[in-house]
Amino acid sequence: MKIEDVWNLLEHDGNNVFSGYLTRRILPDVNYDVYLAIEKPLNNRLLMLRFNSIFFDRKTIYPTSNSFTVNRIVLPQDGEEYVTLQLVLTNVKYKDIFTTLVQDIVDCLTAVADGQAAISTFITRLKRWQTFLEKHHPEGLSEIAQQGLYGELWFLRQLVFPHLELLKGVRCWTGPKGTQQDFQFAGCAAEVKTTSAKQHQKLAIASERQLDDTGAGAIVLLHLSLDVRQGQGETLPEMVASVRSLVSGDAIARDELENLLFEIGYLDVHTTRYENIGYTIREYNYFKVGTDFPKIIESDLRNGVGDVRYTISVAECKRFSIPETEIIALIGDQPSHE
Repeated sequence: MKIEDVWNLLEHDGNNVFSGYLTRRILPDVNYDVYLAIEKPLNNRLLMLRFNSIFFDRKTIYPTSNSFTVNRIVLPQDGEEYVTLQLVLTNVKYKDIFTTLVQDIVDCLTAVADGQAAISTFITRLKRWQTFLEKHHPEGLSEIAQQGLYGELWFLRQLVFPHLELLKGVRCWTGPKGTQQDFQFAGCAAEVKTTSAKQHQKLAIASERQLDDTGAGAIVLLHLSLDVRQGQGETLPEMVASVRSLVSGDAIARDELENLLFEIGYLDVHTTRYENIGYTIREYNYFKVGTDFPKIIESDLRNGVGDVRYTISVAECKRFSIPETEIIALIGDQPSHE
């Protein structure tokens, strides 16, 4: 069921309605009521969940954000027997994301027949989206973030999936969860840096811990130099589709990949914003970060100094280049995550 289609129909049907709610009941197989609604005269979009009041704890605090709010109301015809939760779009700038958010909730509720469990599911999904909206811009990833995601997915497709089981490979992509490096393997950690500038290229290092190999085994730095053009090369949505196709036969790996794309801020609703820019690989290099590698690490800092950001020259890094076969050897022997 496409949520956007239902809302569009309600908006069309309500052209001559000037106040009140226009509703369409969905999910007829569950034992509570789920409605999509349009509130006139402002044409606000809502998701409405109507439950028996015995399922409600008045102390429950519902997630909110700068794009949605949750209202707990009693409809005039219900008295004290039923309570309705309204999820309301409050900022039209988030209209596309709100549709995706509601679609996600409805998809999850499809398999939840019990009212009490449905309320818990509703809150859990909203908290997830609350966190997403605190971290990410409503219009999608910045140009730099798009290039960074392209590079990480390129490494996943180019090197990780061909040499690890799919699920293990997906689980090694830890950057979306906020780890110091983008990938963590048994024998090493890998950080992916994409650049699109002309020579002389520099790599931006985010902190004094990003190239610190303490507890990581070895650290490998992938430099991916991109040519960025409109209408040429592989787009970010094409890269995402390619990686998705590789895990399509493994349901667990597929779900974990989707969760990681979500964590990093990639939503399909933004595809049209990404599909005009294509990337072509100009060159790529693997560097092994050793003792003499140009870096600043935690042990180098004076007391009281932290949150260090700096750049390093790609030309200077090239004397630390290693062949791809060495990377394969480092990542190939993975312990089970089971």
